[in-house]
Amino acid sequence: MNDHRSLLAELEPIAVAAENGSPPPPAEVEMLLARARDCGDARIEGLALLTLGHAWQHVGRLRAAQQAFRDAAARFRSANHGRGRIEALIELGRARYAAGEIAAALDTWSQCLELAHESDDRYHCARVCLGVGQACVALNDHAGALRYHELALTLARPLGHDRLTCEALINVAGDAYRLQQHVRALAALADADALLQTKVSNRVWAAEVHYYRGLVCLANGDLEAALTPLQTAYAAHADNHNVWGEAHACHALGQVHEALGQKDRARDRYLAARALVQSAGMMAVHQHILRRLVALARGCDDFAAALAWLHELDLLDATASNASKPRWTPAQQSRLNALESRSRVLAVRLQLAQPG
Repeated sequence: MNDHRSLLAELEPIAVAAENGSPPPPAEVEMLLARARDCGDARIEGLALLTLGHAWQHVGRLRAAQQAFRDAAARFRSANHGRGRIEALIELGRARYAAGEIAAALDTWSQCLELAHESDDRYHCARVCLGVGQACVALNDHAGALRYHELALTLARPLGHDRLTCEALINVAGDAYRLQQHVRALAALADADALLQTKVSNRVWAAEVHYYRGLVCLANGDLEAALTPLQTAYAAHADNHNVWGEAHACHALGQVHEALGQKDRARDRYLAARALVQSAGMMAVHQHILRRLVALARGCDDFAAALAWLHELDLLDATASNASKPRWTPAQQSRLNALESRSRVLAVRLQLAQPG
């Protein structure tokens, strides 16, 4: 029993750090997992597997992350730990979403939402709404994404859960930016930043606040003002070894330099971003970067480089065209509509239960 307590005391702060965007390297977590398996406690093993999934996802190893989250859900289920199982399934959905497996992510999240409603787990209802909103982004349904993320925010605030509220605010900001609702985006970012300055510690989200502020400046044509927040976001993600965030910020910096007419700097940023997205399998961003590299090469009359980038883009486009296009199926739409309605009823109940 003392060994169990000692291991749990060591693992729990690492798990919290991983959940907040700063996991240790996967090899370190795998050593903890081996010890958890030796102690024979399914809940501790599930927590170690959940942490391992975060560690793999942080470095862009999405398949390994999916397997770890899947194994974590199985271990939590064998231990009759419902909340742990839902948490692992939510993260499995996110790893599937990050890998472009939108239909699989939706199936996972709708399963999570049903489990959360069955146990009246309001926290995880909000978490799943965040995930479904992200799937809407992948389907280019930005209005739907904002609807789900605002619903998650409505669920989170009455719970008094600062971390969940902060996550919802950042997602709302991203949706509002994509819908060109820049006032709403900046207001959500200000609220998220206030939480990050006081009650919430998450290096990824702190960098995302700078990233979206930079994107709003870029969208408004305020190019010089866009540079500082985007450079801050890029440096923060790089320091935290977050490949996904680093690639997006680097790509955005390339766009700013290109708009400023700084072609060499733009090319350098795009090339750095290309290397990052190749390692992480971020196909959509990779395609956009290649299109910008083609345009830059043509603008400099470097037709050999333009042809080389076009060849790489053609190969990538062929891969993308062979993949199934993400879309809602009628069954998924019906299931999610019913679950959304139940979540809205829950949100109203939470609001009515608030004092005053």
